Amino acid sequence: MQGRRFELTALAVALAALLCFIWLAQKVDHGETVRFDESVRNTLHSAAHPLLTTLFEAITALGSQAVVTGVSGSAALILFRQGRRAEALLIVIAMGGAEAWLYLLKAHFHRQRPEQFFPLPPLTSYSFPSGHALLSFCCYGMLAALARARRTLVRIAAAALILAIGLSRIYLGVHHASDVIAGYLVAAAWMAGLAALYLRIVNMKR
Repeated sequence: MQGRRFELTALAVALAALLCFIWLAQKVDHGETVRFDESVRNTLHSAAHPLLTTLFEAITALGSQAVVTGVSGSAALILFRQGRRAEALLIVIAMGGAEAWLYLLKAHFHRQRPEQFFPLPPLTSYSFPSGHALLSFCCYGMLAALARARRTLVRIAAAALILAIGLSRIYLGVHHASDVIAGYLVAAAWMAGLAALYLRIVNMKR
């Protein structure tokens, strides 16, 4: 009964996140988030400081495609060797799906990036949704969900890291706030939908 309730909750979260993403995407498409994006961008940039910039550059690296791929791949390998093969496969599916969604959505929306605040290497990919937000949510969120020790602490740390990565993208001027929010919404919809499917399969085997 409890498993069924969790499954329904996961489906509800997936649907809610999907609907919110569709609403936000329409707003972005019509240019209705410009004022909001500029307000958040200017507020964060007003706090700019060399030490803060160095910190956010380090944090943003933790959400890069190379890092999350390495972290998730290593975690999947460790779980596989521990005999937790279903969970290892779940990580692979979660990250593979996240990469696919990111590619499809960026190609569809073609949103240009904002002007960067700092002399960082130029980015040629599209802006919407934020890949760092989407991939870090899926990677660190999945690892936190699968943790067996110190669960509360691990999940709080994962949530803080995911939020910090999103803020770093806005602070550095490489993403709009709406890009980051969209990345989180896509990740939430994908992860919740995947959780519901995983629970359904597990319950069917019992």
